[in-house]
Amino acid sequence: MAALSALHRRWARVVRDREDGFTTVEAVVVIPVVIIMSMISVQYVMLWHARNVAEAAARDGLRVARGYQATSSQGSASCTHYLDLVANKMLGDRTCTADRGTQTVLVTVHAKVMSVIPFGDFAVDQSATGPVEVFNGGG
Repeated sequence: MAALSALHRRWARVVRDREDGFTTVEAVVVIPVVIIMSMISVQYVMLWHARNVAEAAARDGLRVARGYQATSSQGSASCTHYLDLVANKMLGDRTCTADRGTQTVLVTVHAKVMSVIPFGDFAVDQSATGPVEVFNGGG
């Protein structure tokens, strides 16, 4: 009878604790997935922010380059200065180009975005265009 009672207690413990060891396996599988998903989310936010910063820099360069008697190099310098102040470390290997024609100005920003994902290579390209300001001579 004692053997039967011991067997019953053992069976009850096995039924009650049937998930022993599985939580470790689940953690080994789930934790890396959660970390990778978090890194992807952070990278997406960084790309979104970098795009907005690059667009703002292009608009700042446009504001300067389209001014009366301004030059395209002044627009490029303004764009570069904006990026130096706002996103010095996040946007690397960046170029700001301004093309001032007789009617319109086009400012383009190209930059590589800092990556939190291993082996990630992300870049942003933004541009802004607008008319050249002209002096009407009053009348």
